[in-house]
Amino acid sequence: MDGFRDPIFTGCTRPAMLGGVPIVPLILIGGLTLLMSVWLYYLVSGYVSLALVLITIPIVLWMRQTTKTDDQRLRQVMMRARMRLRHGPSRVTWGAISYAPLSWKTRRS
Repeated sequence: MDGFRDPIFTGCTRPAMLGGVPIVPLILIGGLTLLMSVWLYYLVSGYVSLALVLITIPIVLWMRQTTKTDDQRLRQVMMRARMRLRHGPSRVTWGAISYAPLSWKTRRS
């Protein structure tokens, strides 16, 4: 099996995009912005909801810029943020973060 190769078709691994931004994060950010802006318009003021919409525009532009060179980069950034949030207590205790999937259990002798 020296000459065996498994080709990877990168078009099959590319996420669906709309305007250069992956659809799932775009719908998540857009939906949360819409929901929050409607509630803020009703409860607080129209100016606050407008400010929220204006804050969302640079976030979407950042997501577009991030995925311009590598379509999986936004996924990597979100995965890193999720791991940082998950390993907060161990970072406080040890001053470092480990991404190893090991669960430490006590060994019986």
